[in-house]
Amino acid sequence: MKNILFILPVIFLVACSSIPRSSENEGARGGSIGHMADIQTQSDTYYHFMVGSLLEQEGKYDAALKQYTAAYRLDPNASEVALSIASLYLRKGQLGDAAFYAQKAVSSEPDNTRALLMMAGIYASKKQFDEAINAYRKVLTIDPKQEDAFIYLGTLYAGLKRYDEALATFKSLGKANPDSLMSPYYLGRIYTERQMFKEALTEFKRAASLRDDFEPAYTGIALVYELMNKIPQAIKAYKNAVVLNPLNLEVRQHLAQLYIQQNELDNALEQLKRITSMDSRDLDAFVKMGLIYAEQKKFEEAAEAFKTVSGAVPNDVRVRRYLASTLVALGRFEAALVEYRTILAGLPGDTDTLLQIAALYSQMHRTVEAVSLLEKALAEQPGKPELYLYLGNAYMDLEKYQQAVDTLNKGLHMAPDRDDLMFSLAVVYEKMGKRDEMIVTLKKTIELKPDNADALNYLGYTYAEKGENLDESIRLIKRALISKPGNGYILDSLAWAYYQKGMLKEALEKMAEAITKEGEDPVMREHYGDIFFKLSKKDQAREQWLKSLELDRKNQKLREKFKAAGFGNPDELLKDIKPRGKDPK
Repeated sequence: MKNILFILPVIFLVACSSIPRSSENEGARGGSIGHMADIQTQSDTYYHFMVGSLLEQEGKYDAALKQYTAAYRLDPNASEVALSIASLYLRKGQLGDAAFYAQKAVSSEPDNTRALLMMAGIYASKKQFDEAINAYRKVLTIDPKQEDAFIYLGTLYAGLKRYDEALATFKSLGKANPDSLMSPYYLGRIYTERQMFKEALTEFKRAASLRDDFEPAYTGIALVYELMNKIPQAIKAYKNAVVLNPLNLEVRQHLAQLYIQQNELDNALEQLKRITSMDSRDLDAFVKMGLIYAEQKKFEEAAEAFKTVSGAVPNDVRVRRYLASTLVALGRFEAALVEYRTILAGLPGDTDTLLQIAALYSQMHRTVEAVSLLEKALAEQPGKPELYLYLGNAYMDLEKYQQAVDTLNKGLHMAPDRDDLMFSLAVVYEKMGKRDEMIVTLKKTIELKPDNADALNYLGYTYAEKGENLDESIRLIKRALISKPGNGYILDSLAWAYYQKGMLKEALEKMAEAITKEGEDPVMREHYGDIFFKLSKKDQAREQWLKSLELDRKNQKLREKFKAAGFGNPDELLKDIKPRGKDPK
């Protein structure tokens, strides 16, 4: 597990440079300035010091540094002045200068705990860890209840993976100050780092019991549950943390991710919307929103989310792909093409993008353009089997079957283990009326990939359609269902194999299940009617055949079958009904 809890240099520098001046140190300031050489020097030193303090409060750090330096020149023994200079050098990242002045402060007042803490932080940042540890220990010798010293020393040990010493330090803090929240809190963090989750939970819960509005305790509890994969408990703890601090974006991000893991997408969206309302620059939240909307088939909302990210980061190819696929789902093919072409402009020759454009051309019935694109791509990249696959399929769509066969065979010569190329070749053979070649090629496909559901179903249905090898047909189709459980088309194949074998009860059951998956398929509706008719359920047969014709009015064979069954003229029955077939976009 990555060390996510202890990052030394930043912690120490920021902490030590911003330690508030305690009343004890205020006294030290008075003492160190009060013993100045003479009244005029004291007055001038104090003047520069106070002007520097005012400038520092205004954020004018360079000007403040000049004033502090002027004060220091007047009285090099003024420890508070030296510390102020050291603090500003820390802010500027000039560790060497900061160390020089912090050391001067320590030399002037060896028991000044603020100076020692700052010096220890500088040592830690410079990876002089032994010196840092000694400085923290000296602070605790001077002030055994100095909580900051315990915290910095304990986190230093933890960062160095000296966990036993870290645990001992925070346990000592608890003894020195029984009411300290920091003792159980940091113990919980260390136990978490060591994956001692039971002990971590105990400590975080103890911190929460000391103060029930201590948000970090609940965050710690949530993180432990998350690491233990106890997601419902983690969600509950994160929700408690959000109640205490609604503006904590990090907690909301964790909560959203856990909701996604639990497939509680509406709850995840609620958190992501809150995140983006508080921080419109959190592009990752917009991406997650887009993916959730797409999953929920809310493509308009998905497109808006992806557009937000794409507008902010135009070169993010991943998000632009998401946007393009969402536009395809919305039927905005030209807009999708613009996105894919933009990707291709940035990634010339990118195979995935070329294939997506080709597929989109085919979907737009611009297959000739798809062929032109793929032929050019193949000339430039002859070693890509995917290009042969898509080009072969495009030729097949154009009914250029021999060119399809030649192209797919070239792909197979280059990549003989590609089952998708072999399967497409089988489909071309079927369209050419070469049934024997198709069956042989389907068997080769299954040899290459025994769980290829499409090939298993195709071969099984091929047998069922002719009423041959029905036991083998059923076996093949059942294997296909293992790879694609609940697939409507495969269920239809199985139902038809049962029908051909006279297993009408089983056929009706599977066809009813298939219709719930793909109710707008005219072939399934016709099959459903055939099964009902065989069972002498003529009203249901008439209803299903009529629905099939409503979806595909060109089916002349079914029209004749409808009339022959004595159901009348289907054209008369359908004349006032608008066709429901899937029109090409």
